[in-house]
Amino acid sequence: MPADIASRSNSRFARLRIRPYWRYWHYVLVAVGCVLVLTLLAASHTHSRFGVEAVQAVQDSKARVARLDQVLLTMADAETSVRGYLLTRSDVYLEPYRDSEQRIGPLLADLEKDFAPGAPDRDEFEVLKELIHLKREHMARGVASGRLTEPIAPGQVGPGKAFMDQIRLSLTILREHRSSIDDRLVREYLARLDDMQNAVTALALGALGLIIALFGVQQRQTALRARIAELLAHENTELESIVEQRTRDLSNLASYLTNAREEERGRLARELHDELGALLTAAKMDAGWLLRSLGPGTTQDIRDRFKRLIDTIGSGIAVKRRIIDDLRPPLLQGLGLVEALRALADDFSRDLEVEALLPDPDPAPAEDQALALFRIAQEAFTNIRKYAHASHVELGLRLEDGELQLWIRDDGAGFDPDSPMLNRHGLAGMKHRVQMFGGSLEVISRPGKGCCIEARMPLQPQAA
Repeated sequence: MPADIASRSNSRFARLRIRPYWRYWHYVLVAVGCVLVLTLLAASHTHSRFGVEAVQAVQDSKARVARLDQVLLTMADAETSVRGYLLTRSDVYLEPYRDSEQRIGPLLADLEKDFAPGAPDRDEFEVLKELIHLKREHMARGVASGRLTEPIAPGQVGPGKAFMDQIRLSLTILREHRSSIDDRLVREYLARLDDMQNAVTALALGALGLIIALFGVQQRQTALRARIAELLAHENTELESIVEQRTRDLSNLASYLTNAREEERGRLARELHDELGALLTAAKMDAGWLLRSLGPGTTQDIRDRFKRLIDTIGSGIAVKRRIIDDLRPPLLQGLGLVEALRALADDFSRDLEVEALLPDPDPAPAEDQALALFRIAQEAFTNIRKYAHASHVELGLRLEDGELQLWIRDDGAGFDPDSPMLNRHGLAGMKHRVQMFGGSLEVISRPGKGCCIEARMPLQPQAA
């Protein structure tokens, strides 16, 4: 039957067995997920860097345009200041001119960095610098002479205005050129940002699909584990039922063997008592009659031999009686469990001190139960005599709350109840005898600390 269960279990688990390539799917998905996450992080970082670069480029462009506007504003303030001075001859009007002279140098130095050599609009910047230089020289001569450097004919434009118009034109060209460059950069950055956005979206969708795939694999694994757990639970239930059945069969067999052994002991005791006892008694009586019938002429040696024969037959009768007592204690049947235990204690008290704590009156258990308790005590005393080397033994019996309690306690060498080297046949026999009556057996012992065996079982009174 277990072989059939094993074959059915193997066939069930074979249907649930995972194919080899399915075993590594979750590892592959985890690896792909890690790659996708790392790629997504890199893309997000690149996307952020592109955005920062775009913002930085726009800010730099605005700063360049602002510096160009600042140059134009500075030159316009200087020109206005010089004109006011020439018209009023008041030094107050020269303050903006002097201030513009101090500011124009750093502004041109900053623009020198904006329009570095090799830049597309470097030539136009050189033209602007030359015009500013000429304009400043023109204004410096006017301030130094206190008048316009040369007369201006009606309908004509003076050099100062011509320089200023050229400066405005050059600044306009540079500004427009810079604006076109900025527009192109912005378009490029926007296109790159759009591409990165598409890449991030694709990666995010891939990660979402991966999560769904992982969830599907996890659900499949969970369902498979649940199915395996269900099959294992079913198989465990079947195995437990088989074990319980086997345990009951073995327990019944052990009970049958124990009862059969006790019945065989009883039969042997009866045959020894009836058959062998009668033969030995008859032989002893015949030997005595022969001894008394010997004539006066019989030698003393023959008389002595007849006496030894009578004594030998008497010893045989005593041995027969002791064997019968071991096979089926007569006191147990005649006087009850307490007297049988007291006789057992008296028998063992020849070798060691035995303290008997026995109740009065006898609890009068059923014959089978009394025999089981007596055999437990007999086995315990035999083990004490063989192995314990004890000097004091306590034998006790009591009835408490409808439960019989038998204990045997000694102060001997003790042992380890959990040791694998322990011969457990005697203890197993005691335990089985107790379990036959729904009881329990407890063995408490440690090396060098003696031993205590306690049996508990519900009282089964004698049938009326």
